[in-house]
Formats: sequence, C-alpha cells, structure tokens
Amino acid sequence: MTSTNATSELHEILGQRLEGGGTWAWAYADVSGNVEDPRRQAALRLRAVEESLRAQGASDAVVDAIAAEFEQEAGAPSPVTRYVLVHDGAVVLSEVLPGHVHGAESVGVGAVPDLVPLVAHRPVDLPFLVVHAGKEGGAFRTYRLGHAPVASAERQVEGRNDTLHYAKAGTGWKQPHWQAHTAEIWKQNQSELAGALDATVRELRPGLVVVAGDVTARELLVKSLSNETKALVSVFPGDPRADTASKQAFVEHVEVALARVVATRRHDLEDLLRTHVGRGDNQAVAGLGPVVEALQQAQGSVVALDAVAIGDRTLLALGAAPWVATAPEQAAGVPVIGPVPAVCALVRAAVLTDAELVLVNAASLPGGAAAAALLRWPVGPAVPA
Repeated sequence: MTSTNATSELHEILGQRLEGGGTWAWAYADVSGNVEDPRRQAALRLRAVEESLRAQGASDAVVDAIAAEFEQEAGAPSPVTRYVLVHDGAVVLSEVLPGHVHGAESVGVGAVPDLVPLVAHRPVDLPFLVVHAGKEGGAFRTYRLGHAPVASAERQVEGRNDTLHYAKAGTGWKQPHWQAHTAEIWKQNQSELAGALDATVRELRPGLVVVAGDVTARELLVKSLSNETKALVSVFPGDPRADTASKQAFVEHVEVALARVVATRRHDLEDLLRTHVGRGDNQAVAGLGPVVEALQQAQGSVVALDAVAIGDRTLLALGAAPWVATAPEQAAGVPVIGPVPAVCALVRAAVLTDAELVLVNAASLPGGAAAAALLRWPVGPAVPA
C-alpha cells in the first residue's frame, strides 16, 4: 500500500507555482444539492463566496473564474463540496470532494493558498474497491478516498447464467442433480470474480475491499479470495440495490470502514511519534519551532499537525528553499514572500519538500504539541540511556 497523501499529489499538480510569489485565490464550500430549494441555496452560497472574494481584493476576472467552476454540476452524490484554486488569474485546481465540509469553509486571497481542505479530504492516498456479488457473477468499481468517482472505473465479471435457480420442491431423481449443478455454477462465477479482484488488489494495493450483494454470492466470493484480499474485506450484510434504505445503509457502511482505515493509520503514526520522542532517539521532533527547522532542511518525512491548535499564528513564507521561517534572520538571504497563516506556510513547505502531511488532534501528539514530525534522518547526538 502506498504511503503518500495529498502533499505528493499537490506537488505534482502545482509544481513551480508554489515556489514563487504571485497572488492566490481560493474557495472551499459545500455544494450539496440535497437541501430544500437547491437552486436558491446554491445561488446564495455562490453569492457569499463572491462577496467574500471581492472583500479580500480579488479582481472581477478571478471572481468570475471561481464562480464559473462552482456553477458546474458536481457530478457526485450529496453531500459534496468543491475546492477551486486560482493563481495569477488562472484556475489551477477545481476539485469535487465527496463528503461534508471538513472543518470550516475557506474563501481567501493571499500570497500562499489554503491547501488544508484538500489534505483533510485526502489524508492518505487510499484506493479502495466496492464489489457487488451476484449469482451470475458480479462487478466491482475502483475509488480513491476524497476523489469523485470515475465512470470508467467499473469492471463487470459475467459468469454462466444457465440454471441459476434451484429447481422447485418436488420428487424425482433429477432434482438433487440440478441443485448441485446450480450450486457449482454459482461457485464458478464467484471464483472468476475473486480471480479478477485478487489481480486488481495485487496491482492497485488498495486499503479496503467492500463486498455487498446476494448473501450466497457474498459468502462464496469471500471464500474464494486470496488471503491478501480477505485481509482487506469488509462485508456489507445486504444488497444496496434492493431499496433506498439499503443504499443509504451501504454508503454509511463504506464511510465507517474508510474512517477505520484512516484512523488506524493515524493512530500508528501518533504512537510512533510518541515512541521516538519518548526515547529521545532524535528520529522525531515535536513543537512548531522544531517542525519548522525540520522542514527547512527537507528533513521531515511525515508532518503531523493540528490546524485548530496552531490557531492564528503566522510564519514567514520564503520564495526559495528553505521555504519557511519563524523570523527574518532564518531566511538565509532568500526573498521573503511575507507573513502568512502558520498552517498554510507549513502545508506549503511540506508539499515543496515531499513530506507526507497528516492532520491530527494535538492531544494525541507528544506533550500535546500543535505539530510534530518523523525525520528522514536523525539529528544531533543520541540521548544517553
């Protein structure tokens, strides 16, 4: 399973734009349509975004560019949010983010963009599979956490469909034969589906496989899966295609299963940070200042931070490496872009140094620090035993 998250993706997409100056404008807001009078609500939300952008100095061209993106259909079921990012007048990101708003909506103009919403929706690069098993075969679709679904991502596996139903009750020597024949067809069909799933798991390395559908087909499928795939399986006890209530229950099941995977990874990171800091082995640092120093040296492997705990503190964004500083004397002769919200400066520095970024609760970090980092290499002498 890959260990990358939104920072790697952002580095690839934004590239050199983050390195220099220029002016950024962004809007992150709910665009769900499952509300009373959705058109009116959408118009009100868009008007609020436009007014906020203008109040912060955005030009009419920038406001119009962002508004045009928000006016497009999300193409994803509610709840859903949208994030639009503009740099020097050009739209560089327009993302549909499944799920509710994470934290507060964010609309702004500044020298450094607020990328936290993207990290919140995509805490890890987590592909996952959703499988519908039926007696005639089945289908599965590939998703990525925090990404809108891709229509071409579904794969159908069609098996034999002759004699798929048991013969009606009665007597006669043929009935047991046909029942056994039917059961064997079901088993073969699920074996074919399992083979396709196992191959996809080996190639994609997903973090979760959710299985739903016919109860008998589900059981046969899970039995046919490899041990590697079985370890990723979460079974939904029903068929989401049965009715609206089943579909909603299935959505909730998938969301809970994904949350467990993310929570487990976050817990493992927090435990590792506490272990290293407790040992004093210089493999990790805690505190805003030490994390800034680690990022300045491109030493941070994984950076964990609590945006709420960091609050309204500011840091200096720099126009070249080391990218971030707590004071002008740390700039090392590099042009200073200016003081910006500390969270935005840290996320930018993490993206530019290829550090994985994880949003956590400060209470789970060593000493309740607002930020901590695992290091790519140790620094300083080891603490004596």
